[in-house]
Amino acid sequence: MSVVMVNATNLLPYEPSTDPKPLRVSSAEETEYGSVNINVGGGITTPAWCNKITVRVPVGAGAEHLTTEGAGIKTGASTGWTPSAPAVSGGFAVITFTPARAVQFTGQIVTLTLSNIAVNRTTGQVSIAIVESSSRTNGSFTNKDAAVEVDKFPAGFVFRNFAPEKIMVENGEVAVLRWEGSDAKYTMHWGDTPAGVPLDKERVWSTPRPLTTVTGFMLRAEVTAGSATLTHTLTTAVTVRIPDLVVRNLTVQGPATFADSVSLTNTAKDLTVAGSVRGAGSNPLRVSQPAGLKVDAALNVHGASTFNNSINAVGEGIVRIADLRGPYGDPLKINSHVNVLPGNNVTAAGNITAGGSRVLRAGDTLRFVSHNNRYLQEGPDYGGEKEVAQTSRTLYSNAAWRTQHLSSASSFGKEPEEMQEPEDLAQDERTVTPDPEL
Repeated sequence: MSVVMVNATNLLPYEPSTDPKPLRVSSAEETEYGSVNINVGGGITTPAWCNKITVRVPVGAGAEHLTTEGAGIKTGASTGWTPSAPAVSGGFAVITFTPARAVQFTGQIVTLTLSNIAVNRTTGQVSIAIVESSSRTNGSFTNKDAAVEVDKFPAGFVFRNFAPEKIMVENGEVAVLRWEGSDAKYTMHWGDTPAGVPLDKERVWSTPRPLTTVTGFMLRAEVTAGSATLTHTLTTAVTVRIPDLVVRNLTVQGPATFADSVSLTNTAKDLTVAGSVRGAGSNPLRVSQPAGLKVDAALNVHGASTFNNSINAVGEGIVRIADLRGPYGDPLKINSHVNVLPGNNVTAAGNITAGGSRVLRAGDTLRFVSHNNRYLQEGPDYGGEKEVAQTSRTLYSNAAWRTQHLSSASSFGKEPEEMQEPEDLAQDERTVTPDPEL
């Protein structure tokens, strides 16, 4: 059986089908009757006009003939078309199908029916000639030739009930297909094996590998009749529960849910998101990659961020932080030298601990003590008990000094007064000398 599409001659495409499928020749004991339906216009790409179609059925007893009783053929057609009674002439049963008015074919289908055909007794392939009166415009109609082919299989030939044992299999499960058929050469076409798998006399077949997506199957039966090869095909499909999907372009208009990993196998391609990328439900979005996450542009974080490992800022970039704190309940640790550049202040609203044994707080008074326990204090001595040295640029110290708290409220108490050595006012005066730079 063949399908004749638009070619250099005809403007309209034709697709034949038979009942039964396939047609079988009559035997000496029984006459086999069948029908041939011809669909016209399906799949047309360029609109065409038609005002008449004539079908010529070969009449005779040979392999190339369809029937010996052309006059007994019954005819029918789609609404608006009128068939003529068959007129047997010159070895053909001629039937003309005429529409009420010229019809423009733009994709609609017109069906021409030939029924009650007493198929002759000789297997073979029959060519049914078609003459269409057509035009690209609604005028200047001319006759153009076409043809469809119909195969006649041996009497009693059976090829039917092609179906899977299960119409749906699990992803990764093998499919099993069965059919009924007489002796013939069978070829299975499926999935990515368009060349086909020869099966010979098999009537059951399992896919050689598990299915992962919806798969169509076409089983082809071939019988040799003289010099002709008669063919007939049956088709079926097996669906897969939760199938894999391979497409070229995909546009999703609604929400999409992925229950497993999503991968871009081509590293040169980008994943572009116009909206937000979020974790599922209340779960955070995770980026799990040993090589880390690289951001080539600005990164703006508007919510709280938690880092469970080191943060490295390399290069000459600047890290700007409005509020820097340690973890909850733990102090902020700085394991490096801190260099405060000129023109910048260090302000502490709370305590400053040095070496774990001294605390400097806002409001504390400091006393600078030399290695001989001589004291140098800032500001006037309101109590009048100690020598006071002004910390102006006109004075500097030529001794080594250390600091001592006078009024720290920390747990590290200051040294009691009775334990301190007496002040040597003269020594203090000697260690305060004018600044030579002024």
